[in-house]
Amino acid sequence: MTMLPPDFAAVLGAKTGPKTAKQTSIRIPILMFHYVEYVQDKNDKIRAELTTTPNVLEAQIRTLKSAGYTFITPSYLTLALNGRAKHFPKKPIILSFDDGYMDLYTDVFPILKQENAKAVAYIIVDFLNRPNFLFSFQLEEMAKSPLIEIGAHTMDHLALKGMDKDKAKYQIAQSRIELQKELHLPISSFAYPYGSFDQQAIDLVKEAGFTNAVSTLPGVQQTPDTKYYLYRLRPGYMTGQELLDFLAQDKF
Repeated sequence: MTMLPPDFAAVLGAKTGPKTAKQTSIRIPILMFHYVEYVQDKNDKIRAELTTTPNVLEAQIRTLKSAGYTFITPSYLTLALNGRAKHFPKKPIILSFDDGYMDLYTDVFPILKQENAKAVAYIIVDFLNRPNFLFSFQLEEMAKSPLIEIGAHTMDHLALKGMDKDKAKYQIAQSRIELQKELHLPISSFAYPYGSFDQQAIDLVKEAGFTNAVSTLPGVQQTPDTKYYLYRLRPGYMTGQELLDFLAQDKF
């Protein structure tokens, strides 16, 4: 069973236990993004709060490249946590984009190609082909790129904590099945909608065949014991030295 850190045990509703004697700990920030666009409707508060503009994202990536960071994906991080990664970079970082909005294709993908930066995109399966979300053909094109790893974000973006087990199992397992069928690629990473999860959700993610999952818990130290609720950070509009100082913190 996955061991949960004492400070989050109450939140997750699971018991804690001792850490393994030998544990690989990797300091790797996983940055979390949602919309990447110039918001037109200033009254859309939620969208405004979750948006990073394309010019800021580009500046953030250039800041990280100049500082010596190497962009990797969750599947490679999992190999490292399992002691199987070769030539792992000294300063790794992951860019993660949740939900599968249209701007992932129109704004993010061109920037990733321009900067030769890797990222992971977490897709809500049943939201494909809806207004404001990716078309299937766009997802398929991006999935063929060596720069983008595709992960699952459930079927319908429902909070998993406390959910009926059969319903949660469908949301988790079916999202992997459908994406693999659509893309003809292995899907190994999962993102919890709203950062909502508990021990049951973790167990179902593992049972479904995922090798890792990301949360919204803040932090940068990733270990084998946390690979099913990897920590992430929200960089907001920070760029330059402000962003680097933010990532260099020991406590979040």
